[in-house]
Amino acid sequence: MNLYNHTRNLIHSGAVDIDALRVILVGAAYTFAPTETAMTAIEANEVHGNGWPEGGAQIENATASVSSTNASTLTGDNISVTATGGDIGPASGLVIYDATNGTPLFYYNFPTAQTAGDGTPFNINWHADGIHIIGAAA
Repeated sequence: MNLYNHTRNLIHSGAVDIDALRVILVGAAYTFAPTETAMTAIEANEVHGNGWPEGGAQIENATASVSSTNASTLTGDNISVTATGGDIGPASGLVIYDATNGTPLFYYNFPTAQTAGDGTPFNINWHADGIHIIGAAA
């Protein structure tokens, strides 16, 4: 999982609306740029439809909790969206963003493009330790 340059500072300063975290799928044309501060390039490469919502899927029960003096852990429910009326994807990665502020926070590049066929779920399962452990603000 890659962080955009502003992610640590935004989370540690409380500027992220944890209740508005969404996951947007992106296609192969999207190139991660850690300096991005807006969703423009990400939205231009968004993969949606056939069940996967435009603007991404909500991360339900998202929480950020202090895990040590200089770190916090982001957790939330896994996501499962069943493809209806066609395939979801192919998606080459995902971006977690704050939908309230339109701010990208994390980018994950899938090892290979992912597709869910019609009638099957597109699943995003977070690590058992959480979505991400965020170290001290730089």
